[in-house]
Amino acid sequence: MDDVKQVAEERASRPKTAPVGAGFESERQREKIALGRQLAELDGRNVHKIAAAAEAPEEDRVLRVAAYCRVSTDDIDQKISIHMQIKHYTELIKSNPNWKYAGCYVDDGFSGTNTSHRQGFQKLMKDAMDGKIDMIITKAVSRFARNLMDCIGWVEALQNHDPPIRVFFETEHIDTMSQTSGIILFVLAMVAQEESHMKSEAILLSLEWRFSRGRFLTPRLFGYDKVEVPDGYGGHKKVLQVNENEARVVRWMYSMLLGGGTPEEIADVLTELAIPTGGRRRDGTLNTHWTAKGVIGTMRNEKHCGDVLARKTYTPNYKDHKAKKNNGKKNKYFQPDHHEAIVSRATWNAAQRILNSRRYGHEGTYLPMRVVDRGALAGYISMNRSWAGFDYEDYYRASQIAMGILDEELDADLGKEYLPEGGHRIGGLVDDHGIAQIARDLTAAEQEIKDELEGKTAEESDGVNTVSADRAFQVVNGNMFSRVHEPVLRITTSHLTFSVRCVSRLPGAETVELLFNPVERMIVVRPCAPDHPNAMPWNAAGRGASPLCKTIYDSMGWDADYAYRIPCQTVTHPSGAAVLVFDLDNFIGRATSKKDEVVIARKQAEAVQEEREDAKSYYYPPDEDEPQEIKDMESRFMQAVEENKRRFGTPVFQHVPGMRGVSAVTSAEEWDMLIEARPLDITHTVDAETVDGLLETIKKSPPEIPVPKEPYPEEIIVENKEAE
Repeated sequence: MDDVKQVAEERASRPKTAPVGAGFESERQREKIALGRQLAELDGRNVHKIAAAAEAPEEDRVLRVAAYCRVSTDDIDQKISIHMQIKHYTELIKSNPNWKYAGCYVDDGFSGTNTSHRQGFQKLMKDAMDGKIDMIITKAVSRFARNLMDCIGWVEALQNHDPPIRVFFETEHIDTMSQTSGIILFVLAMVAQEESHMKSEAILLSLEWRFSRGRFLTPRLFGYDKVEVPDGYGGHKKVLQVNENEARVVRWMYSMLLGGGTPEEIADVLTELAIPTGGRRRDGTLNTHWTAKGVIGTMRNEKHCGDVLARKTYTPNYKDHKAKKNNGKKNKYFQPDHHEAIVSRATWNAAQRILNSRRYGHEGTYLPMRVVDRGALAGYISMNRSWAGFDYEDYYRASQIAMGILDEELDADLGKEYLPEGGHRIGGLVDDHGIAQIARDLTAAEQEIKDELEGKTAEESDGVNTVSADRAFQVVNGNMFSRVHEPVLRITTSHLTFSVRCVSRLPGAETVELLFNPVERMIVVRPCAPDHPNAMPWNAAGRGASPLCKTIYDSMGWDADYAYRIPCQTVTHPSGAAVLVFDLDNFIGRATSKKDEVVIARKQAEAVQEEREDAKSYYYPPDEDEPQEIKDMESRFMQAVEENKRRFGTPVFQHVPGMRGVSAVTSAEEWDMLIEARPLDITHTVDAETVDGLLETIKKSPPEIPVPKEPYPEEIIVENKEAE
């Protein structure tokens, strides 16, 4: 122990050459210590500084200053405001000796939530980025932009410009070149955006309240003037009043279309006559160039027949103000006979039906509906393959009347119906006859509803037409969908194709007429003369018939992803004449391509596997109801059966053949299967003399040219020529 103690004292008495714990220092710590010693020994005596170029003091520099003014509406009060802003900033800039006037950029009647559509703002930013402006003055952050991202983005772009461009907001007294402006500007821009959002919501609520009470926004349109009249309560209201000079042009446009003219021809004549469209070009001059699209848009406006449909479009985003077609996203409001009409509702509806059919290649005048009102084919409608003037509801109602299901006049003018939205009805405005539309075999649920409406009890219900729910349905393979070796009609969403065997059953027929009964869900094909308005060439080739196919798909509730095959039945007269009958309930469906068949099969397999995974075992105690899981499984099974029935149809081997409502022909008397269909609503065609007479009247009294919008005073300029 004495030796150990002696060695320890010796070691402690030695001089210390390293700090305590140096043996335990890490590499990182040694590098830090070395760097500290190096910095302590630095000497800047041999470093020479090259001074930066001195910038001119702000007070000695002449700044090119521009002002930006904006109001969001075109009201008279706002008009005063914009002129006062222009005058104020022009005098303010010119009164400062260190400022040079670089122009006053104006947006009159533009919202602040989107800068892309403000031409004055875009011109201001372009000139600033081109180096023509050093400073921008505006009234407030909300005048500059109400969109947070737009406001901050443009301010940063101006600050990053070389040299930087400052923006001064007068109300908030913010200069973007100051150190504290960033966070303040961000908060104020966010407040301005939220304020715009709240105003947008308030306006939407106000519009909803106005429209629901019949107070519509009716801006001036071609054919009308906006005038003030007494409202009967001591005040005034603005209404649409017919401008007779423009109304003559509107009447000629509708008459020209009903007489067989095209929108392109109408546009060419109006352009040649230099008729103002009601709009203006970018330079402020009146626009007298008409286009087919503009003509169609004018004749689509329901206000010409005295009606008003509010909220045909809506704006989903208050920031970009991009309007979208309202397909049920917002409430719509419709009021007939809101103001004086220029054309009758029958004329307007006829024009809409022609325009609807032009989408499918129809050229020519109005085609009336043709209905067979007696005989074995009572209720059958002669169909034109390219005419989209009528909807499925039109055909259904006419067929019901002809068959005696509805106690109404078949000659009732179809033009009196309200078709305000692109020539189509608005849901809920027209009675769809409810359960009366179910003219096919009823399911058990449908029969129960029908019995309830008729006041029948379960014992009184005959249920003879109900469909058994235990049928099975499936998608057939494409190889089984042949149309060559048997007489069948193949229907897709755009084409009708008759097999060769079908064609051979009407020997000698060059053209045929296709009759459709939406109530009986039947199609009849019979020979007709080549000059028949609804004649179709009779051959085996497929023919385009998109409007007709759409009507059939709508009436049957078919899935547009499938094609359907309907077998043919021939009804022959003793004289040898024949017609072809197709029972649409006797159909077989298949996917339109092999790829779709695989996808459908996979989805069905996945659904079966999912059902298996959800399957469970149950114990049924005596005298107790089935568990809810079993009831839910049965419900899903019944829904699947109904969906398959709707999509794929009744198997042929289970279907009862025969043409419903058509008796076997045994007499040699006149065959009523060839009775001509009677045309309805035939008063819409306009003769050429009437059209030419209206045109001559327009030439003698053309529409007056409206007074142009008052420009700004000459001393107020949008850009400073000297600054360039």
